[in-house]
Amino acid sequence: KSVIINLTGTPVQNDLQEFYSIIEFVNPGILGTSAAYRKIYEEPILRSRQPTCTEEERCIGEERAAELFRLTGVFTLRRTQEIINQYLSERIEWTVFCKPTELQLRLYGVLLATRPIRACLSGARTHTYTHSPHLACINALKKLCNHPGLLYNTLQEKSDEMFEDGIMELFPEGYSTGAFSTADSGKLLVLTDLLSAIQHVNRTDRVVLVSNYTQTLDLLQDVCDHTGYKWCRLDGQTPVAQRQRIVDSFNSPHSSSFLLLLSSKAGGVGLNLIGASHLVLYDLDWNPANDIQAMARVWRDGQKKTVHIYRFLTTGSIEEKIYQRQVSKQGLSGTVVDLSKKAEHISFSAEELRDLFSFDPNTTCLTHDLLDCQCTGDGNTPGILDKYICIQLGRHCDSTASFPQRVSMSELMHWRHFSGDVQSYDDIYLNHARNNITYAFQSTTSKSQTTV
Repeated sequence: KSVIINLTGTPVQNDLQEFYSIIEFVNPGILGTSAAYRKIYEEPILRSRQPTCTEEERCIGEERAAELFRLTGVFTLRRTQEIINQYLSERIEWTVFCKPTELQLRLYGVLLATRPIRACLSGARTHTYTHSPHLACINALKKLCNHPGLLYNTLQEKSDEMFEDGIMELFPEGYSTGAFSTADSGKLLVLTDLLSAIQHVNRTDRVVLVSNYTQTLDLLQDVCDHTGYKWCRLDGQTPVAQRQRIVDSFNSPHSSSFLLLLSSKAGGVGLNLIGASHLVLYDLDWNPANDIQAMARVWRDGQKKTVHIYRFLTTGSIEEKIYQRQVSKQGLSGTVVDLSKKAEHISFSAEELRDLFSFDPNTTCLTHDLLDCQCTGDGNTPGILDKYICIQLGRHCDSTASFPQRVSMSELMHWRHFSGDVQSYDDIYLNHARNNITYAFQSTTSKSQTTV
């Protein structure tokens, strides 16, 4: 008799249909048809997570989640990170909101007014924009968040002719691909100050610097060369036969490399990089599972030092919107596969593209604004709120919005909140970069206590 075994670390990455597909593969028919599953389980569970749900809807959703857990629990063996946390060193995780530079602010505002983005917002479908214009717009904004020079390269190469040439006029005279300045990017300013502090405090500490894009890694490599940091690199172009050799060399106590430049696509899963005790996630993936895997590379069995993880976001930008969706997807997973996680209370709905293509240049942290948190940003943990708050990712609150778009950020109420004006971040490394940080969230995982 054949036996089917499905091994996964992320049973729910984006939505509950993924969970159905896994279960259907292992135990066909146990949850009925896809349509029946959606009606009986998915829709009631999602509806119960809305802040505007009735008491009856909440109870039905919790009952269906419990029933789904019971049905699948018969043939599911689940083990979480908490089992081995007691054997690992302390981990301090930061989400750092970096102040955009004046050049980034000007370019961002002009990009949002371009014809492709206006077409996306209006829903226009013309022959000019037939190949997913919203993806090109999103990529342009993400490049700008990493560094204006990456957007400049794209415009110079004419690889994206949808955008008007007028954008080029905003770049300083004499701007060139070979002379990108650290001062043009808020995230790069924070990074250079952070790296300098790490080397100053302990010259034996090492750093893994992760990005989703090889172009960004190229830029970061240039920064390392300019500052004199010794580095090694692992990305999609690295021959498979050389990858383990690079990892072993970097992990060696005798390694001369201060930094490992890592592509999250090529090395974000499976690698053990305990030679470093610091990891910087320079940009985000839409799928939170990918970022979680990447950030775990330095927090593995054998790590002896306290681990510091920094996730960088550009304040008020599309990166905050991506981060908010990551948090929501993680909460959705917990609803189904972990009954100890109660339905969260703080939620927001989204008009997806309209929200993504909005920008608030005056906020110090859009994510904290949406939480409606009343803390003073002094580093204390606010704690969970016990009331329902309807939050709109964008311009207005729409309690009638389609419920699959409603997500929760209650988890962040368990993190410590630090404003840009706080005296100290309780982090000797991050304190050196305070001038270019508008806000920061912190959570700590240790052998004795977990704060998430």
